[in-house]
Amino acid sequence: MRHASAVSGVGDAPATATSVDLATAGYTEREFVLHGTAKSFRENGEWTGDGRWSVTESTQASYRTRLLVRAPADPGRFNGTVVVEWLNVSGGADVDVDFGYLHTELLQGYAWVGVSAQAAGVNSTGGSPLGPNVVGLKAWSPDRYGTLHHPGDAYSYDIFTQAGAALRVSYGEDGPLPGVDDVTVIAVGQSQSAMRMLTYANAIQPVARVFDGLFIHSRAGFGAPLGAGTGVAALDGPSGPSVVAPARVRTDLDVPVFQIVTETELFELGGSPERSFDAARQPDGDRIRTWEIAGAAHSDAHSLRILYPQYTAQFGTIRDLSAVIPIVNDGPQALVASAALRALCVWIIDGAAPPVADPIATADGQIVRDRFGNALGGVRTPHVDVPVCTLTGETVQVPNNGATTPFTRDVLASLYPDEGAYVTAFAVSVERAVVAGFIRPDDGQALIAAGGVAVTV
Repeated sequence: MRHASAVSGVGDAPATATSVDLATAGYTEREFVLHGTAKSFRENGEWTGDGRWSVTESTQASYRTRLLVRAPADPGRFNGTVVVEWLNVSGGADVDVDFGYLHTELLQGYAWVGVSAQAAGVNSTGGSPLGPNVVGLKAWSPDRYGTLHHPGDAYSYDIFTQAGAALRVSYGEDGPLPGVDDVTVIAVGQSQSAMRMLTYANAIQPVARVFDGLFIHSRAGFGAPLGAGTGVAALDGPSGPSVVAPARVRTDLDVPVFQIVTETELFELGGSPERSFDAARQPDGDRIRTWEIAGAAHSDAHSLRILYPQYTAQFGTIRDLSAVIPIVNDGPQALVASAALRALCVWIIDGAAPPVADPIATADGQIVRDRFGNALGGVRTPHVDVPVCTLTGETVQVPNNGATTPFTRDVLASLYPDEGAYVTAFAVSVERAVVAGFIRPDDGQALIAAGGVAVTV
């Protein structure tokens, strides 16, 4: 493992440099090269929906990829937990989606490592839906990343395993993490990376046994294939073996698995009923917990507010995402996801299982909604229990991004006689969500201090 060299003429920032203010949080952002020989795998026996998937080692290939590391500048602040994100490549370049959702928790002492696990993040030369400037590492900066070599997605699972294993080793002052005797290593992935994470949990983790827990965020009802596939549409067909749908998390793992699901995944993301998350629902168990977040969408305004400046800083002109930020879902996903990560850490380290949440209410292949259009059931927050708008995860204008539809003045007046009534109800709902464990106490205090959403009645 070595430092990546700086590049003149492109800027000092690495690819996937975050727009989140790391310096004020006391964090650094550095790159390293991970290299070695990785294995591919093939299915061993029939894969079925229970997730008890067996694999056999197949071929081997050399690789050279990159790790992006964000860690406390003061080693004494490191809390001993490393969150390892499978960088998302659905847009044709590495994206740290989960860092954006989880950063307020992560920047309290965790180390975060993004892994360029898939070939597109390294090798892509264009064709991104975000615009022609969005490319992989080698095309973006040949000087900085020209020595990287990714042999293909068939090797991505073992590359990710080797990344997790490498982070358990102390490399001294020049290494990626502060030197500690023991670390907790958690794997995370969102969207396409969540489908990879499901396959990893079911087929690779039982053999590799590298991660202490897995965080599967916004998956459809199936896992990714063992071979190629760079998006939901590509996860079935000639690029790789057909995926099993629906597929659940296997119940015999010896490490916890936490699933976070939004309204979008329940019926839309998979593209058909048998490939939706609704079809893959399963009871919570000793090692499995699932939170379905009412009023949340697969992608949302929170994520776009972080990623849009990040994209433009790296690639220059891209598709104008600023136009959709005011209309897509602006719900509580980041708050709940951060609480879930904290709960997963406590589960791993102290053995205290996270709270159980009701699923979002569904009937006849649809989400059951209240008179304002907000979902019933699921993880409850003041955003849906003391509403000032309709928050949906279902496509209205922008696919997979849901919508935010403000209430009219008359509706607001019917709900809240004056602003004080709204603020009081909002504070009560915040306290309820904090006590339930679905919002962190620090976030709850911030919400109450802000008085909820400014509303005129």
